[in-house]
Amino acid sequence: MKSKLQFFALGVILIFTTNSCNVQNIEKYNEEFKGEWRTGVYFSPTKGDSIRNFLTIDGADSGFGIACDKDDPFEKCLYFQTGKVKYNKASQGIQVGNSVQQIHTVNREPFINEFGQWELMIDSIQYYKY
Repeated sequence: MKSKLQFFALGVILIFTTNSCNVQNIEKYNEEFKGEWRTGVYFSPTKGDSIRNFLTIDGADSGFGIACDKDDPFEKCLYFQTGKVKYNKASQGIQVGNSVQQIHTVNREPFINEFGQWELMIDSIQYYKY
């Protein structure tokens, strides 16, 4: 009985360490994420105006804003989060701050596109470093 309990405890520890290794600060996972990113301008029927999304990755001072004022980063956003950005390698999801209610999918990690500009794709939306 004691050996079964030890085996079970070892299994739980292994599962925990394997899963926790999948999640880390995004800058430690890939430094190319660090910086200020934004989408192109697009029309939002919800806001009835032209908007863009913004993403800043800078340690604890990171932020993610959806449907913000197109000319003023993180102003008048429909959705805004702040805090460290964590990346889950297994699910390719990012979490901003402590909220697990909004997990975003990284469809393509940062790369230099054919125009020589840094680009990444989150939730099937292209972001450009500026």
